[in-house]
Amino acid sequence: MDENSTQIVKRYFKEYYFRFGARIKSPSEIESREFGYLPFAGMMVRHLSFKDIGALHALLLKEAPAGVYCSNSTYEDPTAEMYLKNWKKAALIFDIDADALKQPCKKVHDIWLCKECGRKEFGLRPEFCPSCKSNRLLELSWACPMCLEAAKKETNRLIEFLEFDFGIESSEIKVYFSGNAGYHVSVEKSSFDTLDTRGRAEIADYLTARGLSSKILSSQKFLPTDAGWRRRIAKYIRNLPEIDQSFKSSQYEDRLFELSKFSKKEVETFMNRLIAENSVRIDAMVTTDVHRIFRMPETLNNKTGLVKRECGKELANFDPLREAIAVQDGEQRSRIFVDICPKIELGGESYGPFKSETRDLPLYVGVYIVSKGGGKFLSEQSNVASQNEIVSNRRA
Repeated sequence: MDENSTQIVKRYFKEYYFRFGARIKSPSEIESREFGYLPFAGMMVRHLSFKDIGALHALLLKEAPAGVYCSNSTYEDPTAEMYLKNWKKAALIFDIDADALKQPCKKVHDIWLCKECGRKEFGLRPEFCPSCKSNRLLELSWACPMCLEAAKKETNRLIEFLEFDFGIESSEIKVYFSGNAGYHVSVEKSSFDTLDTRGRAEIADYLTARGLSSKILSSQKFLPTDAGWRRRIAKYIRNLPEIDQSFKSSQYEDRLFELSKFSKKEVETFMNRLIAENSVRIDAMVTTDVHRIFRMPETLNNKTGLVKRECGKELANFDPLREAIAVQDGEQRSRIFVDICPKIELGGESYGPFKSETRDLPLYVGVYIVSKGGGKFLSEQSNVASQNEIVSNRRA
């Protein structure tokens, strides 16, 4: 991002924190948490501690950082080096990223760029650039409503696992839109808080079916009332539609008998399909790392300018491309040169696709495109400057 664009985006962030910073609530045991922030220019600043949320609010107004983070862990000394912090406990965190789900729409809205000759195109990254044959290709991922809906479906599957297989109460589960292309699920104040990295890895393995052997299919005694993966496998076999080609019969018991007669190759094929359709695609590294710091709820994501926002109890009704816009002011416009941008939907409107063209767009749309690396602001925005004068006057 060029300097002019950086300054405009930073002012947009500062305006958000001035107007809506009070939405950022204090985590429990705030004095035991490690905080960090990412400046628009420079390296991540970590190992910070605050006695109260007011001190953090003051930092946000002063620095207007690109990212604001807090540990899911509590420590005896959060400001010390990692090996001296003395870890106490941590909420259980899961990350679901739409990009990892590899939806078919990626071939429409993703972008690749050749670092050798500069060619840029919509679509999946080829092995070599068609123009110069270089393999130095950069891939830019974008998320559309279809991607985000797939991530939401995956999140619902995760919640079902947590409630039915791990016995976690729904009141202990919080779901957040990440501010970019997925969802964060947090299990707070539960019996899992004191689990170490190994214990969390066991949970991740269970959810992703890592290590689940196809030998489990050799049994003819699956029941939908069983526990764990046996229950899931039984229900999956029972609920496959009659037209499914895997089995000749529509009766559950007959299907189990057919399954016992499958060849080794047929068993492996069915097992791969079963896992793909029933496991949860989480980022296991996020779940197992108890020393990671996470973007705080109600703070802005530097990759989009959108808000990391709690979805509430009705995840199905949450629309991130409407409800996570930071400052949606129709009077604020931006003039940007769009290098390349697929069709995007924000605030109930559609924009693009654009390629090598200048556009006047709502400021929040411009911030989104520029933050994604799709373009740059052409000049200082007088309307942005005016808004900041208003902010300064209010503060005075």
